[in-house]
Amino acid sequence: MTDDTVLSVRDLTKHYPVTEGLLDREVGRIRAVDGISFEVRRGETLGLIGESGCGKSTAARSLLRLETPTGGEVRFDGETVGDHTDDERKRFRRQAGMIFQDPTSSFDPRLSIGESVAEPLALHGMGDRERRRNVVETILAEVDLSADDYDRYPHELSGGQKQRVALARALVTNPELLVADEPVSALDVSVEAEILALVERLQTTFGLSILLISHDMSVVRDVCDRVAVMYLGEIVELGPTEAVFSEPQHPYTRALLASMPTPDPGQRGGRADLSGEVPDPSDPPPGCRFHTRCPAVIQPPGYDLDQAVWRGIMDLRVAVRDRTLDIERLRERRVVAEEAESAENLSKGELRSALRDAYDVPEELSDSNAEQALSTALAEIVDGELSSADERLRGAFPTVCIQEHPCLRETETGHPAACHLHDVADEASAAEPSLSPEG
Repeated sequence: MTDDTVLSVRDLTKHYPVTEGLLDREVGRIRAVDGISFEVRRGETLGLIGESGCGKSTAARSLLRLETPTGGEVRFDGETVGDHTDDERKRFRRQAGMIFQDPTSSFDPRLSIGESVAEPLALHGMGDRERRRNVVETILAEVDLSADDYDRYPHELSGGQKQRVALARALVTNPELLVADEPVSALDVSVEAEILALVERLQTTFGLSILLISHDMSVVRDVCDRVAVMYLGEIVELGPTEAVFSEPQHPYTRALLASMPTPDPGQRGGRADLSGEVPDPSDPPPGCRFHTRCPAVIQPPGYDLDQAVWRGIMDLRVAVRDRTLDIERLRERRVVAEEAESAENLSKGELRSALRDAYDVPEELSDSNAEQALSTALAEIVDGELSSADERLRGAFPTVCIQEHPCLRETETGHPAACHLHDVADEASAAEPSLSPEG
């Protein structure tokens, strides 16, 4: 941790136990946050980006000790937060403010907004009510509200006004760090732009460091100096915002960028090339957690299949492994497509063909060895021998993406990403013969 670092997070984890029975016996864990590390430097804005449910908000609550982390270390201004005494923890809470995701639910409807903003001051020892009111009226003016708004209630405010009040409450103790959890997700575009401009102005005024949590890539690009991309409890890419956006080094980052709307259909934007659903955090996939959806899963040596075909084979392999393959539903869909009388009239050959269609795999693969293994596995699936099919698919179609867990490592662009594609690129580069001075 350097002198210009306000917040240092190392291997932060937050797991929730899954229990069952009268004795609440633990049978598993939801790995909401699973070993993330990053820093927030003085005066910068770090964006934490990812789909809903990836663990961003849990990470924020855990690092602020609103929830007790399962493991890891959080250091603020050089001090370990977990080692704080009660007085030190109170001082930390004064120095680290938070804007919650839903400002409406974070306000007590029985309190005026002035009383809500003043609450932190009272908790931190400011007993003079008149003085608290003066401080609150000053901070309300800073967020472009009026001192007269002190006595209004949350239900009287628009969404943008509520977000300004939430910002005022987070800043009323003059913190060093502001954690903003989806601060503009519920606002329309014009109000969103106003709030983001206000946050930037207040950052300069108060000398704030900001951790901005969002699922909106456009917001992150506009206001963040650096960005950390999070998927299923882990950080998969971290670097300067412009570098990550211009040269993304992880397939998940590329998929998020592909989902950004753009006025030019020829440019980046449109549908993200992702297959499948986000896995259950209580049972994350082995190896790279993104392999169940990744369009760039690595093929084994010796194969040179079309990547879209390879993705289809991987989808089939994952479905067989996880026992999510619904052969009866496939029968019913095939009956409708073929206008057959009943599912029982479908031959095994027709079912094997239906499986290929369901996973976008052609009737014959370009590689004869791969075709032989796939054909045998499909026959085993149709016969209900899923264990044999699973073993065959694993043996015939291995990939490092399932076998090994990738770690964050430096890439050619200089910022780290957690993807085996960079290991393959390094191996290929090392295998190239070097030229002698004579050529």
